[in-house]
Amino acid sequence: MPSSPAPLLLDHVLTMLEDVPVGLLLLNAECQPLWFNEEAARACAVWNHGERHASALRARNAFQVPEVLAKTCAALKADPAAEPHTVVSDLARGLHARIKLQPARASETEHAFHIQLDYRRPRGDRHRPLSPGAVALLARLSEREREVAMRVREGLRTAEIAAELRRSPLTIKTQLAAIFTKLNVRGRTRVAALLNR
Repeated sequence: MPSSPAPLLLDHVLTMLEDVPVGLLLLNAECQPLWFNEEAARACAVWNHGERHASALRARNAFQVPEVLAKTCAALKADPAAEPHTVVSDLARGLHARIKLQPARASETEHAFHIQLDYRRPRGDRHRPLSPGAVALLARLSEREREVAMRVREGLRTAEIAAELRRSPLTIKTQLAAIFTKLNVRGRTRVAALLNR
């Protein structure tokens, strides 16, 4: 890999991580946010305020670590014998957080928490994470298209997706057409198959 000045490389990496279709949150040892992407801000807003109120907020500006995540991180930190990772879920709202305690390295004095946030309505495959291939496919889509594609993955029909996302069925059909074009597929069955691999 060609050498690059560290600040420039870090800037590019953070820009790339903004487009990842999974919420990413980095907390310090005191459970204070060090960095988060837009998907994480949106998931935390839903966790803190509920879906209806969160949709009216600018999630990044109103960011706050959900209390349940902060308490789980504190418990992981307090018990060195515990597993270094855990999953916290709010099944009613389709929220999941995979929390990993990252031990301090030789050059660091404190550990950190790496958190992946997933915000989808509950379905039969809720506990199965997305494969790297599925994440790469979702990265081709806009945020609104990803919301539709994830619901296609979970088996929702057009009317159900429209009701859940509070959009018209025609809007969902238009977004589905864009998804099919971007993923080079002919229908929703293939979208679901690609995202469930």
